[in-house]
This record gives sequence, C-alpha cells and structure tokens, in this order.
Amino acid sequence: MAGKDDKSDKKKSSFSSTLRNLADMGLSGEMADLQVIVEGKSFPCHRLILSAVSPHFRAMFNSGMVESQNGRLELPDITKEVFEIIRTFIYTGNVEVEKITEDNIVDLLQASALYELQTMQEECERVLGKEIGNDNCLPLFKMSRMYNCKLLFDKCRPFIMEGFNGLWKAEEFTTLHIEDLESIVRDDELVPVDEEQICEAIIMWVKKNPGERKKFIGRLFKHVRFINISPEYLITELYSEDLLTKDPDCKRYLDEARDFHLLPARQHEYSTGRFHLRDSDDYEEVILVLTEFDMERSGSFYQDGKCLWAFSLQQSRWFTLSPVPHPLNPGLHVGMVSYRTDVFITGGNETKTSKNIIRYDSEKNEFTAITEAVLKKGRFSHMMVAVRESLFVMGGKLEKARKDGTHQVVATIEELPVHGKRWRVIGELKTAVHSANTAIVGEKVFVFGGVLEDGSFHNRVQVFNVRQRETENACDIDKNMTQPFKVIHFGGRIVIFTAKGDMYDFDSDELKFKLMKQIKSTYLPIAAVSHYKGCIILLTGRQDNPMCYNKMYRMDVSVNPYRMDLITPKSSIKPKPIHSCQRGRVNKQFMYHTYFQ
Repeated sequence: MAGKDDKSDKKKSSFSSTLRNLADMGLSGEMADLQVIVEGKSFPCHRLILSAVSPHFRAMFNSGMVESQNGRLELPDITKEVFEIIRTFIYTGNVEVEKITEDNIVDLLQASALYELQTMQEECERVLGKEIGNDNCLPLFKMSRMYNCKLLFDKCRPFIMEGFNGLWKAEEFTTLHIEDLESIVRDDELVPVDEEQICEAIIMWVKKNPGERKKFIGRLFKHVRFINISPEYLITELYSEDLLTKDPDCKRYLDEARDFHLLPARQHEYSTGRFHLRDSDDYEEVILVLTEFDMERSGSFYQDGKCLWAFSLQQSRWFTLSPVPHPLNPGLHVGMVSYRTDVFITGGNETKTSKNIIRYDSEKNEFTAITEAVLKKGRFSHMMVAVRESLFVMGGKLEKARKDGTHQVVATIEELPVHGKRWRVIGELKTAVHSANTAIVGEKVFVFGGVLEDGSFHNRVQVFNVRQRETENACDIDKNMTQPFKVIHFGGRIVIFTAKGDMYDFDSDELKFKLMKQIKSTYLPIAAVSHYKGCIILLTGRQDNPMCYNKMYRMDVSVNPYRMDLITPKSSIKPKPIHSCQRGRVNKQFMYHTYFQ
C-alpha cells in the first residue's frame, strides 16, 4: 500500500509541476501563438490554454473565424485591467481578489459570464453579495438574472421580496426588464404591504413607456393575487384605469375578481394563480378534513370526538385546528361546507345533535353551535351546499329510525341564510336520495346519483334551481359509471371519479359526460377529492376501509398524459377516518400542532 501511495504522490507532484510551468510560460508569453488586443495593448496567449479553460474561446477558435486564424484577436467591450485579471486566472486558476475593486467588479463579472469562467464569476458574485443593500439590490438583481448569477441572485432575492414596498417607487424600478418584473410579481414569497401596492407598481412601470409596455400589462396582471384585492379598490381604482379595461386579458381578470367577491359561497372553487395566497399572507390555502381522535393516544374521554384537520401543501404536513366540543358531537355522516373562511357542519346520526348546525370560526379557531337554527328534520348522509348567501341541506336519511331499524330517505330541501337563525323548507328533490355528490353552477345545484331507500343507486342527475326553488331531472347516468362518485368542481370544470376509477368531465350546458381517463387501481379507493393550484388532490383510502386515509396524490390535468405525483407528509401523523373534506383558508397562527396524535 505504501508503494502505491508513493507512486500516486509522485504523479500529483509531476502534474502540479507541469501546471506551474504552463502558467509561467503563459504569463511570460513564451511560445505564444496568439496576440489578444485589448484597448491597444497586446497580451501574448496560447489558443490551447484559452480553449481548455473557456468554452467561449473554444467555440470561437473552432468556428474558423479569421481573427482566430491569423494569430491576432481583438476583444472589444472590455478593459485591459479586467482582461489582465482574467488572463492571470486562466493561466493560474487563481483569482487575484486584491485587484478586484468597486470600479472594476461589474466589468469583471460581465466578462467572466461572457467567457464562461465559472470560478471567477462566482468570486465576483461573492464580493458583490457582501455589499448588497436596499439602495443597490435592484441593479444587482437585474445583473444576476442577465448573467445567470445564482449566488448573487440568492443574495438579492430576500431584499427584493421583503423590501418591495420601498423599492417599487424608486426610479430604478421602472428600468426593470419585463422578465425581471414578472419574476418578482409572480413570486409566492413576495411580501407586499397589500396586493394593491403590486397593482400600483405594475401600472407605474407600464406608464413609464406605455407605447412599448402596455402590451405586457395582461402578462403582469396575470400574477396579481386578486383574492387579496379589496372590492373597493377593484371597483374605484382598477375598473377606472383605461390600461386595464381596454386590455382583453386584464378586463377578464377584473371581472373574475369581481365575481369572486360577489360569490363568497363559490370562492373555494377558484383555482387560477390569481386566487392563490402568497406565502407572506396571514391565511393559507389548505385541505380540511373532519376526522376523529386517535383513541389509542387520546383516551376514552374523547371517545367518538370529532376534530377538524388541515393539510398544508406548502409545508407538506397535517395540523389539527380545533376539536368539536363533546356536547356538539354530530356523530357520523354529516354535511360540511366552506363559506369564505369558515366551515359549517350539519346533522349527523347522533340523536341529540342531528338537527344542529355548528360553525368553525377561522378567526377564533373554535366550533360553536348556532343554537337558534334547528333543522326541521334531523338527518344524516344528506347533501350540503352553499349558494349565494345561504346554506342548503338536501335529502338524506331521517335520524329517527323505524321500528325495524331502517331509516326513511327524504327529499326535502331546507335553507338557512348565512346570517340567519331559522331553517325553512323551500323545496324537494324529484327523487329522495342520500349520500349523493353535488356541484354548483350559477344558481343550480347538480345532484349526481345517490342511494335510494332500497339501497340501490339512483342513475339520474337532478338539478335544483335555487332561485326558482324547483327541481328537475337533468339527464341519465350511464350504467357503466359505477357509484359512489367523488365530484370536484374547480376552475369552471366538473370532474367526476367513479368507484372503478373512471374519470369523467361533465358539461353542465350540454348535460353530457365525457370519459377523460381511467386511473390505475393503485389510486383506489378514493376517500375524498380537493384541488390546489390547478391540480386535483386525491386522498385515497385503504382497501379494507375506504374512508380510512391512506395516501395523497397531486393530479395535474393540464398536461397529457395526466401526471400523478405522490405527496409525502413530513410526519407520520395523519387523520384516520375522513368523514368529510373541503378546501378552505385557515389562519396560520392556528397551524402549529396536532391534538392528541
């Protein structure tokens, strides 16, 4: 072994000696075959050495350029002081840090990027990174993107993200290139005082040179988070701005934002980036599930207790929000719906609470009963939706059992104004069903299938018109579509998953089902569905217990073939049964621990 080590050391010593000799010959100009002319000064160089170190020079010499053939090469747009530093680096591999000054570092970085001298470029980035502040972060940010300077970009980015409110009013901001500005406004980590500041910044940037820049306004406003734009600012400021109202894309964004604020019951269905929160916001978009306490860990005191959990896709972690107080325990087969940032739960198979409605207050992280609001009929396995400013319960089973232990399936529909205190019966389904899935389009509630009183599946789609308070049979369901279904409505699409994994797109105008895809049995059974940033989120169950949470997948339907990615939580802690699932927004201050799990 010792002999081998000696031979290896001798080889390394010989190689090092060769490199030193090459460096000495290069710097002295001995046997040079190329004269590089910079600002009239001639630098003797060697094609082979320049090519070995710089891909830029290698490509130049291999291209057959006349300059590279006659032994003379003139380099414009570089100073002789900068080239001398670069030449020393090429021959020695050493960066003469002491020669890097405030006057030449920008030129040196540009030259290093041009000649693809990675080590030299990174050293310049490190030096510049030490001097970054609010006064120079914008020009350095532009430079980092222009020359693909990752180290410098990583240093600049926090100043841009966190200092945006003071930066966008600076003159330097108006000189940003469109790609630079777009990279800022679309970033989830941007920290504005409010989203209106971003609107003002974009408009100011465009008005600096409207002739050239107004064509970009739709491209930039695409990234504004209209979810955080106040209705007052939207109507009084943005709708009065000609740059926006005369641009087709921007006008569509404004109308979309107006509808979002006018339809609080539909807010959870918006899926474009304009309705996703930034990381700095107080609230976070999550997947909400109603589940139970883990009896092995929480003890008998919480037996049958229910709890609201939230899954953060940003953090890839489950959190417990609030337990349902034991006296309000609704039992199983409840109805649950999101309205703005709150959650409402109705019914259940517990005799004492089957007529109750309880509300999760996202501002306080607690469940409370709306004691004055009592359902006309206590029910479970019913459908629950929010339309306009009201909550609706539809169908389901009566909680009170017959003498033979069976439960009557009812068709009645009850309505409760969100701020009201009294339920009222306003209509009936054409056919009484329970355990159906729903989707809302405008003022129409589509009820897909469901279970009849004899236990068979109903093979029709019923439509309840909220304004007219009438129900009609819309269309038949193909017998090949196996129930029970899971339905998700997002981004203007209604997607239906069958029990066998067939995925359909439902056209609510033509009343037709279109088969989109058949998902693999690996992703079955589906316990619940939601959506996040334009993708469908599948929560799968176990084969022996379909409602017991097993795994989570992100399904991207914007690509063909559809892409399915496993979402792996960072903790093994997870909800057990999934009694109900909704998409919602939760105050981050309450997402910090898990009760009894």
